[in-house]
Amino acid sequence: MGDPDRRTTYAAEDMVTAWLDATSFETGEVQVTVRRDGRNQRATFTPEVEPRFSRPSEVTAFVDKVLDRLQDLSRQHGSGYRGREKKPVRVVAHSGWKKASYSEGFIFLPARERGGSWALRGLVVLHELAHHLNTGVEGAIIDVHGEGFRSTFVRLLEDIGWIQIAAMLREAYAQTGLDRRRGADDGMLEKVGKLLRHAEGASTEAEREAFFSKAQELASVHSIELAVARAAHEQGENAHTPTFESVRLGHRGQPSNVRLIQLMLAVARANDLRCSIRQDNTGVTLYGFAGDIDVTQMLYVSLAVQMVADADAYIRSGAHRPVHGRTARAAFYEGWTNRIGQRLHEARRAARAASGVDREPATAPGSKALALAAKDLEVDDYYDTMRRQHGVRGTWKGSSAVNDARSTSRGRAAADRARLGDEKAISA
Repeated sequence: MGDPDRRTTYAAEDMVTAWLDATSFETGEVQVTVRRDGRNQRATFTPEVEPRFSRPSEVTAFVDKVLDRLQDLSRQHGSGYRGREKKPVRVVAHSGWKKASYSEGFIFLPARERGGSWALRGLVVLHELAHHLNTGVEGAIIDVHGEGFRSTFVRLLEDIGWIQIAAMLREAYAQTGLDRRRGADDGMLEKVGKLLRHAEGASTEAEREAFFSKAQELASVHSIELAVARAAHEQGENAHTPTFESVRLGHRGQPSNVRLIQLMLAVARANDLRCSIRQDNTGVTLYGFAGDIDVTQMLYVSLAVQMVADADAYIRSGAHRPVHGRTARAAFYEGWTNRIGQRLHEARRAARAASGVDREPATAPGSKALALAAKDLEVDDYYDTMRRQHGVRGTWKGSSAVNDARSTSRGRAAADRARLGDEKAISA
């Protein structure tokens, strides 16, 4: 199996270790210079304490502790690693000094006395553990140091509470050109979701408006990037092969996660993507072409803000009574997302009709119809392959039906007024 991202992945992680080593003992902070939007900027991080080890045998306790933490999370919210956190890992010293590696349940680390001190630190150990977690259900390596590995590594850091170091790693990946910043990158979708949840639970009108204002500000910024993403997509500037991207929409245990996933699925289906859903309902993985993924993420941000704002206005009006507010909100969301899905499907169908694709023979060489059919087949094949490799099984059950027809109807009516942006540009 090829490993084209190996050198760049190592370079990004070397960047993070240099930043960690430069952290101030007095403040616990490190300031670094990063390149964003074509200019140099200063970024400040407050990284968690990274453990150091004197010998490989000391690493065993650390690895066991990490796996125990992941198993606890799995019992509460479902596995995010295809059950790999339940597989034991042994740490073994080897005679070399230049290399740390993972193979079939073993992490091999060099000894300090042989010049291996560089590997006896938490980040290096977790890199090797990420290989263990990124292995397929039948023991096959998924993508070595590719996008799937990097996503697994970042998720591992977040799951053990290393939030700042995870942010540093994402930044380093972006700085080295591995994972380019899209409009919704840097946790943008999760930020919007967090603001909307705060707005739902605000105790005063001023607090509610402040949270909505900030969420709308983020959505407005990204509505511009949505237009850019769509323009690039129309011009064919997306990748020529399918890819995937894991997107976190919320935190574990949030009841609204299911509704946000339903909204993301509606947008994704209208833009030629296939999806898998995390067992703990905190996010999805999108499979398809990069341009379609860009459009889907940007449109989702705008629609999520509108959906929660519409539901909040409905609940505050009191029109849902005597139904409990939580039940009414869930029914409103259900009606809203169902209607938005229909509108997106209608807009997609209109775009196809305007392009003349439906009037072309599906087998005509060079026709749009043939190209679209080939695209669908390529995405389906890619999704099936990745689903087998990642051990994705079963069907998402979603949420149970909510028995509140009035609130569902009001949600559908509100969705009719929602802004979809440049509807003619939805991919055909």
